[in-house]
Parts: sequence; C-alpha cells; structure tokens
Amino acid sequence: MSPDALSSSEFFGVFMVLISALSYFNSRFWKLSPTIAMLLSGLVIAGAVALADSLGWPPAGRVRDLVQGIPFGTLVFDWLLSFLLFSSALQIDVKLLFRKRLAVIAMTLLTTLITMLLLGGGFYGLLNWAGLPITWPLALLFGAIIAPTDPVAVLPMLQAARVPKTVETLIAGESLFNDGVGVVAFTVLVAATLPAAGEAAQTVTVLSTALLFLREMLGGLLVGALLGLAAILLIKQVPREENTRLTITLAMVVGGNALAQWLGISGPVTVAASGLTLSALLQIWRRRAKQSGWLGSLSGDERRQLEDTRTRLFGFWQFIDYLLNAALFTVMAFEVLSLKVNILLLLLAPAVIGLNLVARAIGVWLPVTLLKNRETFAPYTKRVMIWSGLRGGVTLALAFNLPDNPLRGTFLVLSYAVVVFSMLVQGLTLPALAGKLKETAQEDAAEGQPVT
Repeated sequence: MSPDALSSSEFFGVFMVLISALSYFNSRFWKLSPTIAMLLSGLVIAGAVALADSLGWPPAGRVRDLVQGIPFGTLVFDWLLSFLLFSSALQIDVKLLFRKRLAVIAMTLLTTLITMLLLGGGFYGLLNWAGLPITWPLALLFGAIIAPTDPVAVLPMLQAARVPKTVETLIAGESLFNDGVGVVAFTVLVAATLPAAGEAAQTVTVLSTALLFLREMLGGLLVGALLGLAAILLIKQVPREENTRLTITLAMVVGGNALAQWLGISGPVTVAASGLTLSALLQIWRRRAKQSGWLGSLSGDERRQLEDTRTRLFGFWQFIDYLLNAALFTVMAFEVLSLKVNILLLLLAPAVIGLNLVARAIGVWLPVTLLKNRETFAPYTKRVMIWSGLRGGVTLALAFNLPDNPLRGTFLVLSYAVVVFSMLVQGLTLPALAGKLKETAQEDAAEGQPVT
C-alpha cells in the first residue's frame, strides 16, 4: 500500500512500529541517549528516502510529500511541548532550584537576551556579506529562534553526563523558562517585521514589549502555581486511587495549556510552573503526613501506596516523556525532507553554528561572572553550561511557525543545522566533557588551584 493511501490510523500504526523498532535496536545494540538515537537513525532513514526519491522511486516522493504536510510548529506547541515540559519539571530538584533562583532568573533573562542580540548581530553581518540582504529586525528574529535552549533535549543529556546536581538544576531551570522569553521575543519581532497579509506592521515599543513579557511570564507562573495547588488539593482527596491521581495530572497539563492560550499567557511557562508546584507540594504533603502520625493509622499496604505516590507519578510521566521524546525527535529527523538546501546554505551553516557557540559562551560568562560573589558555582560550571546549551524541538517549531517570506527557507535550513549539530556533536560529547572536567576539578582542588 502506498503512503498516500494509508488512513490516519494505519499511518499512526506504522509510525509507532518504527519508533518501537528504533528503540529496540538502540537498547539492544547502539546504547545511545534515546533522543540522539531517534534523531540519528531518523536522519539515516530520511537520507535513504531522499536518495530513492532522486532516483525516481514514486513511494519515496509520496513520503516526502507526507512529511511536508506535517504542521510541525502546531504539533510541538499545541500538543507535544506541554506534556514534555511538565515531565521535565517533575524531574527537577525544586528545593535546589529555589535555592539557586537568582542564578536561574539571571540565566533565563540575561543569557537568552545576550545570545539573541549577539546571534542577530552576527547573522546580520554574515548574510549581508554572503549577498543575502537582511534587515536588522529580521536578523534579530533569527536570534530569537535560536537563543532558547530546549529542556526536552537538555535534561536527558545532563542525566547521562552525571553533571553535579547544582549545575544540572541551573541548566534545566534556565531551559525550562527561557522558552517563554524566546516566544515573547519571537512574537514581538514577527508582529513588527512580518505582518499577516493585509495588515500593517505593528509599532513595537519598550513599554509594549515589557507589558507583553510580564503578561506572558508572570501570568504563566501565577496560573501554573494555582493549577498545581488545585491538583494537589484534588489528589489529597483520593490518596488510594492511583489512576484518578494520574488522570488529574493529565487534565492539568492539557487543560492548563488550553487555559493559557485562552488567557493569552505563556503555555510553556504555565505548564512548567504547574509541574514544579505539584512536585514541591507532593514532597510537603508526604513530609507533613509522616510528622502528623496520620500514616500510622493506615494499613501497611495503604501506607506504602501513599508513600509511593510521587514515585508512581514520576514513573508514569517518565514513560510519557520517553514516548513523546521518541516521537518528537523521529519527526524532527524526517523534517529534513521538507528543507530546500543549496550550496550557499551548506557553506553558511558552519559559520552560524560557530556564531551560536560564541554567543552562548558570552551569554553564560556574563551572568556567572556577575553572580560569582553571591552564588556558589560548582567547578567548571561555565564550560558545562556553554556546551550543554542544546537546541531541539522548540527552535525548529519557532522556525516552522515563521510566516512566508523570502528568507523563511534560509531560516529553516540554518536553524536545522544548529539543532542537528547541538544534538549530535554537543550531545554525544557532553558526557565525556563532564567526566573530564570533574576529573580536572578534583586534581585542581587537590593542588589548591581555583576552578571556574
């Protein structure tokens, strides 16, 4: 049966079989991080499809058409991202995150904005030098697309690399909330530079941008915290009903994302805040239940079941995270078939990747340097944070959400290049780098040398 003759249920079945097969081969033979394995194997399959299409095999052309019809931006922002962010939020040490709140806020705001400005400036010069005229606002828009790091991509890599917990919390906390900063910047710049057909470009002021940012970020934090509070109040009423508890969390994610869209606030920030709030309140509830002696009134089985509430909840969401990550990175790999690549863009890609690394390095160095007298950073924090600034589905979703314009294809190809490099090169080498830096830090500490 040809790809274009498949029904939606049949296509979903084929896709799930593909994900399962790739997952099996990775677990059995490749032993890579699941996200990297899905992306790498998907790219290999997509390359084979492209080769078959160039040789005139009709089914390959139909597969390419099918991929080009996937609304990737909508798929990520309206469906996958809310589940993945909630799962990521549950994995973060909330107590440590609160302790490092000043550094996380600085990284979320300063690092993202500095990276966006430096990338925009470098991109402006690079494209004009290459003979592709671009305005400064459009170049800044590219910076807004690339600047946010992706918590969905970052957290599995950090856990595999076994970086110090404080560094993991800093990077994960920054990644969890800088999506909101990037989306606000993207929204403002698109409205100013690429208005919809028949509409005039909007006038952007510092005041209007600040108000939008406050509404998106603070509104998302407030609504997310309230959702987390509502969820824990409901969960406490059904301490023995595991399926009901899990259903409540699912409803909180889906309903929270829908509510955020209706209120005009940041959906990613809302979902992340709800996950962090729920995780923190579950820990408090469990501790107070022990202190009050209420647990002693329960039978042994009931006590163990209640004490395992957080563990079971995390286990359920870890599976959701694994499944949707596999789906996301497989689709990301196949999206290469929708790109229009030429020699000039291939030559520009390494330069853009280099610009991204330089901008990230400066963006990390400045806040860490400013806070070094007020915060304690683990050895080699700056180096690990620079290299672990991975880009993933959020960057590609923003790029695919760009309105039609002469440079849209250029933005897509170069964004894709940054994502693939960060995942395959930075992601694969991050565990070795973290291990080497920890060894060096121990040696320097033994010799009494300072480490940064």
